Amino acid sequence: MSLSPPIYCLSVVSIDPLAGKSSLCKRLIDSNNDNYQLFLSNNDNTNISSWYYWGSIKHRRLDEQREAIFHLIEHTSISTDINESIDNYLKRISISSLRVEEKSTSQRKLFSKDKFNINGFLCIYDLSSNKPIADFIILLHALLKTRRSIIIATTKNDLVTNQTLLSIEFEHSLHYSLPNIPIIHTSAHEHVNIQSVLELALHACDETTKKAFHKKYIPPNYIDAYKNEQSLKHIIQTEYRGLLTRHVPDLRVGSWDKFYERWQNHTCVQTFIDMFGKKQAQCLFHEHIEEIKRWRQKLIDERLIPIIEMLVGDQKSKLS
Repeated sequence: MSLSPPIYCLSVVSIDPLAGKSSLCKRLIDSNNDNYQLFLSNNDNTNISSWYYWGSIKHRRLDEQREAIFHLIEHTSISTDINESIDNYLKRISISSLRVEEKSTSQRKLFSKDKFNINGFLCIYDLSSNKPIADFIILLHALLKTRRSIIIATTKNDLVTNQTLLSIEFEHSLHYSLPNIPIIHTSAHEHVNIQSVLELALHACDETTKKAFHKKYIPPNYIDAYKNEQSLKHIIQTEYRGLLTRHVPDLRVGSWDKFYERWQNHTCVQTFIDMFGKKQAQCLFHEHIEEIKRWRQKLIDERLIPIIEMLVGDQKSKLS
């Protein structure tokens, strides 16, 4: 009988309300691109509580030695409605346990206990903002007092033109005073280093690795992670195109609806839609159909029409 994986609670915090922590949370919980785009179009940043529960996600370590379930909690930004001070905000988000609010029915359905403990903090910094990091460093020092594991994740790296230089400068500015806090550079929009955040979080929360977790797993830099993501996308796209070539060889399956009804549960199709979206899958299907039509027309022009012309010419010769 296998043991159930441990459950950890990861608290996502940021001084900057526009740092992109909600986008990162959505990507961590749900890898589906259509769901992410829908979230972006519907996200109004309206918060009705001091924190928001995103859900849970299971992650298995790369070496497959350990796995865990993460509950993801996002703390809301500094409240401007009540003129919340930064001191009060730091006190609010640095608590090591959260109480499920009596008034929130949805929260009470999600948790069996009235209170749960925070196992680690994911601190978000927008690398594209060019804002001073003084307040961010104050946040880190406040969280150090909790004696919980801390991870720094920079966001919006896809918007940074000189990403390598800025990331190095950012790391140097923190490592002199906070050398044991690992930094990972991400992009929610490009889905870069998302799984690496969970990998690092598992090392940070696991009792067997948390003591020096920053040395146990070194996440890839953004450029390498971006290249890996692009390579993975290329492989998935190639496999999807290969499936179309093998299983849609002619126009008998001429409509997307017929194709999708038959192949929607195939791993190749599901993986492609998860990464690129259903609209892109449909677009490539139609491109494939148009390619078949062009190939047929070329076949007619190069082979069939010359044969017809030859037969017509022979018939005219006989008649003359």
